[in-house]
Amino acid sequence: MSSTPFLRALMTAVCKAAVKGDSTTSRVDTAIIQRRLPVLLKYLNSNTEKQLQALYALQALIVKLDQPPNLLRMFFDCLYDEDVISEDAFYKWEVSKDPSELEGKGVALKSVTAFFTWLREAEEESEDN
Repeated sequence: MSSTPFLRALMTAVCKAAVKGDSTTSRVDTAIIQRRLPVLLKYLNSNTEKQLQALYALQALIVKLDQPPNLLRMFFDCLYDEDVISEDAFYKWEVSKDPSELEGKGVALKSVTAFFTWLREAEEESEDN
């Protein structure tokens, strides 16, 4: 149950179910993610490597959906806010150069630039306090 294929399938299924609208008006139904939190948290259980695999699965899903504008950012916001994915896992995904995970990575990174800017600023603020 903690195998990479299982984690990816779980993340893909949960996230795909949460996508509403067509390719130009896609959005994330956060209520669906919130209802699935117990199962996501159970299998990702604060493990950065498992969370990284979940982010790769999300990246692949976004590619399969033809990279709708802002959809990945909406997922990142939701998964961060709900403590499903840790800052460490997001940063690992950002710098990952895994050759098997490169499809759609450039476009994905561009679409979440503001998310990473915000994350770094929030981190700096908490260090200043």
